[in-house]
Amino acid sequence: MHSVAAGSFVRLSSVVALWRAWQETRRGKRRQPRLAAFDLDADTHLIRLQRALAADTWQPGGYRLAIVREPKTRLIAAPEIADRIVQRALLDEIGPGYERSFIDHSFACCRGRGPQRALLQYLAWTREHRFRLSLDVRRYFASIEHATLYRLFARRLDDRRTLSLIARLLAAGGAVYQSPLARSLPEFADEAVAPGRGMPLGGYLSHWSGALYLDGLDHFVKRSLKIGAYLRYMDDFTLFGDDPYALAEAHAAISEWLRNERKLELKPTAGAVQPTTQPSTFLGFRVSRAGLLPGPKARRRLRQRLRDASVLGPDRLTRGLRAYRGVLLTLG
Repeated sequence: MHSVAAGSFVRLSSVVALWRAWQETRRGKRRQPRLAAFDLDADTHLIRLQRALAADTWQPGGYRLAIVREPKTRLIAAPEIADRIVQRALLDEIGPGYERSFIDHSFACCRGRGPQRALLQYLAWTREHRFRLSLDVRRYFASIEHATLYRLFARRLDDRRTLSLIARLLAAGGAVYQSPLARSLPEFADEAVAPGRGMPLGGYLSHWSGALYLDGLDHFVKRSLKIGAYLRYMDDFTLFGDDPYALAEAHAAISEWLRNERKLELKPTAGAVQPTTQPSTFLGFRVSRAGLLPGPKARRRLRQRLRDASVLGPDRLTRGLRAYRGVLLTLG
């Protein structure tokens, strides 16, 4: 049997790959009614999905949209179960090849990373350096350009069918911002998202693509700007150093790189170089040299997790609470 190169559509669309993706998709969520209903006849659903993929007739099923108003108004898009499985199978196949080039301090995805590790690294550098520069991209997910993202995928993929699948998924995600519900929000009514842009807030591919889209920025900061103490969690990134003028120059260089290479803009409210002796907020926590305290955002997330305990199940709830406990015990 001949080996199949990574990124192969044949491999990611196989029944075995789809079954593994389904197992991962339902992990910790089996009590959700829609997933439980799918699970009753999962074999039939997966075989039907595999045949549609093999025949090149599968199309994304769209997203269920909802508006969440806490802590701020956001449009949340939940993909259909079959779409989640396809996205998971795709990333299981192609993800490792890209993730090997991610810097160690990009924390938004990949196993062994995550917000808790990002917080602990942020705390460590707060204690080691005199100044910090925290930056944030304006309307990040709504501003991701599909053509640019597709090119990032195509640099390492030469399987035509896999690239075609990615293009379909990107188009389905962008359609979310053209929906009446999206356009009813002031953020998108006043400044509409152009066709060919936007990744929805929801789904495996959106989250993972958000990390990939700024991977080039990570390498630019580390290699060209020579900022050693730099970390990123999705579109929130912070630079630490002992020279405030060097950080201010890095701010201007980053803004130019984002505009030229990714057609993104920084939030105008961000960008002041601050001393690390001054407490700051990162990923919902209040961070000072003394340690970490949960801010309003973290407390809201914890309360919501407790309210959702019956849906999450005991295993997932326990893992979540242990993560919060581990972070909050890091005070010394």
